[in-house]
This record gives sequence, structure tokens and C-alpha cells, in this order.
Amino acid sequence: MATGRSFAEFVKDKCYNGLFEAAEKYTSENWQQLDLRLKRVSRVGSVDFVDATIQRVYVSDLPGMKVAFTVGLELELSVRDANQRSDAEDECYPWIRVSCEGDLSRGLDDWKISGISPYNPGNAPPNSLSDALVPYIPYERLETVATQFLKDHYPEALKITPHGQPPVWVDPEKLAEKLGLTVKIQRIKEDASVFGQLYFVDTETEVFDANAGVTKSIHVDGKTIFVDPMNYLLRNLGSVNNTIIHECVHWVEHRKVFELEKLYNIQRSRQDG
Repeated sequence: MATGRSFAEFVKDKCYNGLFEAAEKYTSENWQQLDLRLKRVSRVGSVDFVDATIQRVYVSDLPGMKVAFTVGLELELSVRDANQRSDAEDECYPWIRVSCEGDLSRGLDDWKISGISPYNPGNAPPNSLSDALVPYIPYERLETVATQFLKDHYPEALKITPHGQPPVWVDPEKLAEKLGLTVKIQRIKEDASVFGQLYFVDTETEVFDANAGVTKSIHVDGKTIFVDPMNYLLRNLGSVNNTIIHECVHWVEHRKVFELEKLYNIQRSRQDG
């Protein structure tokens, strides 16, 4: 699932006024810590806050539907010389780092600032999520992440079996059951181009009715996985199992992506209304 807009855009819409006020207050109290890079002013007399622009948003994953995000704010400041005889004035654009947290399930209505500090835009903080809130997993961490997934959701698969016995098999349908998901066999597309589909919430969707030879609209309960039976004919049982496991991982790892898309849809419906 891909969102039409980025998390950074959502932060701009949702948090800008609060970030602006925080930046103005921080500047008035801490301008001495900022990299002002003055050219004409030899000794600072006053620093006036003019504006703030969101230039970067870095997102880190937190438990549940919470996220931590660091906002790189570029400030526009007007600096006057302390020498009253001088009319020297500089405009400068230092950056600050605003560290925030919020809960996507609450639409970030509970977002708060946990800290503000000077910021070098060349030193980005660790970013475990993309701007669309899709987890980024480097190749060298795949095994670690997979092990943690099993530890959290199917720990028996990590059991070391006695010598000569096969390792514990991950039963896809049992994994789905552990996650509270329901697996149903259902034709999805007429050309069988979609092997599986996960529905996060109750919805109306279109599926292919093989008996009638037409596409029809049906209601689907949330937390349901559809597996197209054509997988058995065109591919094999392993493909079916992989499809179920893939959708299970999607449920665990991509719920924040879905929540972001839902928030955009709510915003869009309010604007349209």
C-alpha cells in the first residue's frame, strides 16, 4: 500500500503551528547556541525571529502505532549590530532539531516535543522508517529482523530440535491465527495477477466471481487475508504458504503505512466536505 503523500507532508499540515511557536521561543532564549554565520554584523545586539521552514523529517519506529520523528527546521533570523551607530544587519538561516513523538492511531493529536537543539543538516539521525512509514531493513539485518519476528509471533519455530529431527515448520495458517487474522480462499483478479490481499479494516472490495465470470463487490471483515486459489493451479503449495506469510508480515510491519493513508483519507474527506 503506497500513500499519496509523505509523512513529512502530514507533519507540515498537523504540527507546523506548534513547531513555529516552539522555534520562536527557542530562538529568543537560545540564539547564542545557533550557528548564525554573520557577514556584516560584528557584535550581536538583537536577534529577531522571522520565519521557520520544515526542511527535513526523519521517522523512527516505536512500539504500537507510535512514532518518533525529528524535524529539521530552517530558521530565518534578522540580526542587528550591538553598535547603535551602525545600521549593519544580517539575515541568517541556522537549523534546529526538534524531536517529537506521537501516536498515529490518534491522528498525531497527542504529538509533543521532547527536545530542541542546534542541528547540522549533514548529520541525519538514524531513520528506521521511510517517509511513507515503510520499514527499511538493510540486507545485513534481514536474518536478525526475521528472528525477532519469530520470537515475537511464533517462538516455537526457534526451538532447537534434537539431532536428526527436522526443525519446527512455520505453519502459515497458525501464524495468521496467532496474529488474529483470518485466511479465506477467494478469487481476487480474473487474470490471477494478485496472489493474496490483506484487509486491515472492514471494507467493500471487488473480487472476481469465477462461476458468473464477472467482477462483483463484496463486504470483507477487517483482519482478513484472501488467497487466490489459482495459486494452487498456476504455482504450487509453497507459493500459497509464502503468500499467507507475506500478508502476515505485512500486517505486522506495515500497519503504520495503512494508518497514514487512513489519516490522509480523513483529511481529504473533510476538505471535500
